[in-house]
Parts: sequence; C-alpha cells; structure tokens
Amino acid sequence: WPLNEIDHFVLAELEKHGSSHSPAADRRSLLRRATFDLTGLPPTPDEVEAFVNDASSRAFAHVVERLLNSPAYGQRWARHWLDVVRYADYYDADAEARQLQMTAEPMDAWRYRDWVVDALNDDMPFNQFIVHQIAGDLLRSPTGKEVYPSGLIATTFLSNGVWDPHDADKEKVVSDMVDDNIDTVGKVFLGLTLGCARCHDHKYDPISTADYYALAGIFYSSHILLDLGEKGGMYTMNRVSLQPAAMEMPYKDIVKQLAETQKKLAMLDLQKPKPAEDDPERVRLVALQKEMKQQINSGPRAVAVQEGGTPGGLFPDIQDVPIHVRGSYTRLGRVVPRGLPRFFVGDNQPPITRGSGRWELAHWVASPSNPLTARVIVNRVWQWHFGEGLVRIPNNFGKLGEAPSHPELLDWLAAKFVEDGWSLKKLHRRIMSSATYQQAGDPTIQLVEQDPENRWLGRYVSRRLEAEEIRDAMLAVAGRLDPMAAGPPVKDFTKLRRSLYVQTARWKRSSYAMMFDAANPDTSTEKRDVSTIAPQALLLLNHPFIVEQAGHLAERLFRDVPRDEVIRIDRAYQLLFGRRATDGDIRIARQVIAAGSDSGWKDWAHVLLCSNEFIYVD
Repeated sequence: WPLNEIDHFVLAELEKHGSSHSPAADRRSLLRRATFDLTGLPPTPDEVEAFVNDASSRAFAHVVERLLNSPAYGQRWARHWLDVVRYADYYDADAEARQLQMTAEPMDAWRYRDWVVDALNDDMPFNQFIVHQIAGDLLRSPTGKEVYPSGLIATTFLSNGVWDPHDADKEKVVSDMVDDNIDTVGKVFLGLTLGCARCHDHKYDPISTADYYALAGIFYSSHILLDLGEKGGMYTMNRVSLQPAAMEMPYKDIVKQLAETQKKLAMLDLQKPKPAEDDPERVRLVALQKEMKQQINSGPRAVAVQEGGTPGGLFPDIQDVPIHVRGSYTRLGRVVPRGLPRFFVGDNQPPITRGSGRWELAHWVASPSNPLTARVIVNRVWQWHFGEGLVRIPNNFGKLGEAPSHPELLDWLAAKFVEDGWSLKKLHRRIMSSATYQQAGDPTIQLVEQDPENRWLGRYVSRRLEAEEIRDAMLAVAGRLDPMAAGPPVKDFTKLRRSLYVQTARWKRSSYAMMFDAANPDTSTEKRDVSTIAPQALLLLNHPFIVEQAGHLAERLFRDVPRDEVIRIDRAYQLLFGRRATDGDIRIARQVIAAGSDSGWKDWAHVLLCSNEFIYVD
C-alpha cells in the first residue's frame, strides 16, 4: 500500500490500533479533490478526461505539477495564510467613512495580499517568507536599488492588526499594538500563546513576564504609527513610499496639514448655527482637504513597520522597556533588555546592541535549529490538505495544546521540509503523492466505528468548500469568473473577480463570506468553523447574484451543446461535479426542466449549484 515514506508512518499507526486504510479514490474524485485543494476552483471537463485517460504511472504527479504552476495556486493558498495573520483590507466597509478616517485606515494592505500571492507562486523559501514579514524593511534590495518594495510591503504583516483608531488613550493603543505583534508572531510562526505573559508569567508554558517584555522592547523600538494624533482624534498609519527618496513628496508635512484642515472643518460643523454648504471658508477647507488627500495617495505606498519607537509615545526611541505591572503601561517595573525567550535560547544570548532587534528575532524564528517553526508550518499545510492537522490546535503547540497524532511523522516532515530548502511546493508534492492523501472518502462502517475522528488517517474525510471556493466555483462553471489578479479590493461581492479580491472589513459581520464561516479578521484564525444554518440555504436559494449565475450556467450549457438535451445535461454534470450523468440524473433533470416551463433550465441549474455534491469535496 505505501506509495511514499508518509504512508509507512501512517500504516504503522493504523496497525498499532488494529485498523486499516481505505482503497484509493477513483480518478475523477481525486482530480476534483486535488484541483480544489491547490487552486480553489473546480477542474474543467477537459482536465478530468485527460487525467482519466492518462495511463502513465506519473499521471497524478503531472496533475499536481500543473496545478502548482497555475497562478490560481498562489491565490488559493494566500487565503489560507491571510486567515492565520488576521488580514483585513480595511476597518470600515463604507468608502465614505474610510475617507474621513483615511490616515488611520490600512489603505494599502492589499499590497501585502498580493505579495503573499506572488511569494507563494514563486515558492519563496518559507524561512525567507518569515524574515520578510518580521524584518523586511531591514533587507537590502537584491537588485541593489535604493528601495526594496517587497521587504517593506511584507511588514504589513505586523501593521495590519486589530486596534481601535478612535481610542483616546494613545499610549494604550501603542501598548496594544506591541501585544498584538507578540501574540501574532507567537501563534503564527511558533504555535505559542506568548500574549499570556503580558500580565503574569505564563501559567502552563515556560514563558515569563520578563521574556514577554524582552520581546516587547523589540516592538516598542519599531513603529507602526507615523503620528499618535491628538486625544480624541485618530492616529496616522506609517505609510511608506515605495519610490526612491528623490521622488518622494514632503509626506509628513501634508499629513499634518490634512489633520489640521480636518480639525477646522470639524470645528465649523460644531458651530450654532452650522455654516451652509456654500460658506466660503467651508468651501475652501473642503477643496484643500481634497487636494491633500490626492497628494497623500499619489505614488505607491506600503503600510510598513520601520525602526524607531512611536513618535510622541512613552518609548519614542530604540530602547529597552520596563515590565508593565499587570500589563499596564501606567505601572512600570524594572527594565528588561531586548531579547529572545530564554527557554529556547538560554541565558547567554548575545545582547541586541543595534536596531530594534526584529532582525535577530526574524532570523531566530526562521532558523533550522528552532524546534517549532518548521513543525508549525508543516502541520498547517497538512491541515489545509486533510481538514485536520497532525496537531489539531495549530496555533498552540504548548502544554494546553493537543499532542500530535503521529509525532514521528511530524518530525520527519519538518526535517525533510528544512532539507528541501523550506519549499512549500515540495511539501505539497510529498503529501499529495502519498497513498494516505489519495484514499477514498467512502469508508466502511467498521472503519468509522474504529476511528470516528479519523485520527489514524485510515480514510479521506469529505469537506465542505470554504466560502470563497463556493462563490468562485459558481462563477467558474457559469463561465463568468474574471481572471484579473492583484490590485485594490472590490467592495461588491457580486463583482466577477475571485473572492480573494473582494474586500474584507473588520467592522462588518454581515457579509456573504462571514455567513459561510470565513475567517474572523479580528484574530489569528487557525482553523475555520463549519456551520450549517438556515440563512446559508436562504441566500443560495434567493440571492439575485446566485440566481443570476444559475441563468448564466444555463446559457453556457446551450452554447456548449445547442441541440442534444441529454448531452447538455451530461455536460452540466461534467462541469459541476467532474463526472458523467447517470440515467437517474438525466430522468430527474428532465422532470425539473419540464416543471419549470420557460425557466426550467435555469431552475435546474440553480438546483445543481445548491446541491451538496457541488459544495462538498470527497
């Protein structure tokens, strides 16, 4: 049974528990599974038939290679990563509200999303992927240019966090930013809940409060904000030009002038009676505000982190910081030198004498000798292929986490991952070429009874498509998916671009994606929930966008097969499900179509789009 080394580890565990593996999946199911896994889209009928008819021993390997080389691979797997790093395009979903608070909005966050897509498509070694995100602003351009846009953009990982731009307590905002960075770096890369040590020594893991503030000094010595703003006002995000200094405008001065202009406008609006819209002073200020906003938005920028503390804050320089007693900046204890957690690096680590320390932190996290980093990302990739990780709590490898089901397999995969140059694509190939991955998803009753949670990996577990996959698949089969990649997000989910490019706003919970259990952008999402609720069915049945795609699908079927009704029905099954229609399928289709009179084909197409077979992968 084993096809590669992974299967030997799995088989040993199955035999130890008196269980067995499942037979191989049929080729149509396997191709649909692999295509959704790597691209988030359904296979085309031509792709299905080509694989079914390929008798070579490397037929599936060729499929995996084709999918990994597709631009859609980076778009699909970027969404996984964005879940973990609590990505959002904006705070506010409303465009007018964003303009009013534009200095506080992460207006250029989309550049980070596109950077992740490109890095994954290019198979950037994962250790470099880490260093770029923690300390990319400190990297030199490989081309020798003055500015290294990729490094600056990657640090949006740290800047695009969860804090309140309206908070009047500006020092608390900075303190929360530091905490968010520590917590996110710990969970995302190390699988550790470092944030617990903000107020007291970690109760279960060997991370002390002193360790926490050694890390806090690193992030207090970096800045996300250009300006704290006045009490009651909004702060200004650090938007860094991606152009050489000679092409840069006096950005900081314009930001200050904009803040002053907006303050004057607010004062006018507070007057009794309020000035008319055509009041000369008001007209002048509005025109000035518009001009400065255009200047601020001219030229490409990144919401980047840079060296040096937050201007105007308690810790405005590169410096060590004191322990905050019970986590409060208002009660300061002894100063702790900037450094790394002593449990991992020991008491004799070299002192950080230059810069914030993000450079040292990034290279320690990305080191092959780090006991956690490779295991954490290998476990995440395994989860995104199988639905569950070898460690089922991927953000918590600590004592309160869950022990791995196959510890030796996890260690071996992590070691091979580092040996392979930290290549995610090589990891995909290894996992997908295993018999474990290629098992059928229809197990025997005995196998389910022996291992109801599939901890010993004796079968493939069917999964529901994620929110983005459902929407993108509908557009794909209807022939409507816009292949345009990159750029600012679109507000309306009825646009035809991939769901990756539909905006995510932190202050909106009523979106289509959230209804179908998309990641909560307020926190690092290690694993999405899968709920089944009535509003999901109601949306699929009634929303004009879904009904419209059913109509386009029906039109496509008539374009593809103008005359023969049976072949047209079969074509639909190939497009949506990757299989041929059975006699029973054809009989039911004809009944539905006949009952719908003029809209019969559209009604039937709508039924197919709402079916479990379309929305689940086996």
